[in-house]
Amino acid sequence: MRVLASYLLLVGVLVALFLSSLSVGAYNYSPLDVLKAALWGSGTEALVAKMRLARAVTAVAVGATLAVAGAALQAVLRNPLASPFTLGIPQAAALGVAVAVMVAGAGTVTRGLLDISNPYLVVGLAFLSALLNGLLVLFLASLTGFSVASVVLAMVVVSSVYQAALALLQYLYLNDIQTAAVVFWTFGDVGRPSYWESFMLLAVAAASALYFLANSAGYNLVAVGEEVAKTSGVDPARLRLTTLVAVTLAVAVLVSFTGVIGFVGLAAPHIARLLVGGSHTRLIPASAAAGAALVLGADIVGRVAKPPVIIPVGITLSFVGAAFILALLFRLRKYGEY
Repeated sequence: MRVLASYLLLVGVLVALFLSSLSVGAYNYSPLDVLKAALWGSGTEALVAKMRLARAVTAVAVGATLAVAGAALQAVLRNPLASPFTLGIPQAAALGVAVAVMVAGAGTVTRGLLDISNPYLVVGLAFLSALLNGLLVLFLASLTGFSVASVVLAMVVVSSVYQAALALLQYLYLNDIQTAAVVFWTFGDVGRPSYWESFMLLAVAAASALYFLANSAGYNLVAVGEEVAKTSGVDPARLRLTTLVAVTLAVAVLVSFTGVIGFVGLAAPHIARLLVGGSHTRLIPASAAAGAALVLGADIVGRVAKPPVIIPVGITLSFVGAAFILALLFRLRKYGEY
């Protein structure tokens, strides 16, 4: 009964935030009017409606994907602080964007907006860089048999290399406009994908959630202990490998379109765990709803905090993430766990 009530709470909050996201803006429309205009309207009203719907759908897709990926990583790495960003995916994608913008001249900042002349080049290089990052992590970790410690250390090493390469590229080019374009992209903004791109991202979110849900029994066993998993017929090293590949692919696609959006993969699984418990059969759907709600809420705050300026959701979530980590530290101190 408690789990059902928790699910209803999460879904209710998610639906309320989604409808509120459709209403927020310079023009006052009801959520129903926005949906009607986006699906059947024409002209300026339809354009505005599609932009709002795309923004809300993207927020749901990004939040859900980062959250379920974080839940899966925390299980296979047996680390409550694991998240997609432990993989270094944002740093890797940022390097790909920097190469596209600085080397190929694919983007500039005009009047405070990122103007991309070749969006497919930027997205493609961001995706390839993030994918290469994941492959490097897997290769380094494979040298020591995919142990938990080796995976974490490989992530730290590769992430540091990507951060250093990005800093070096910015220093060598020293182009204020191009550097500003890269920095602007790293803010993380759910308003960048187009109407149809947002639904493509939603399909990626749904596929990744179903994949992780299908492996939930294995995650439960690995979270208990590797010996327990092995005796139950689950290969922890293989599950860790396939999960890392799936996380890299899903998150790389999303980050390539939206930029760096952090802390969702860390915070959402913990919120869901408090509500529905630690079983991944329940945790993964709850994490998806909690993650989507977090990104939607952060985006709404960013749009109403200082109108007409829209604060990117990546910045808003950074403050939320910092507060969450502080709360976690105080909780660990209370129970003497550090």
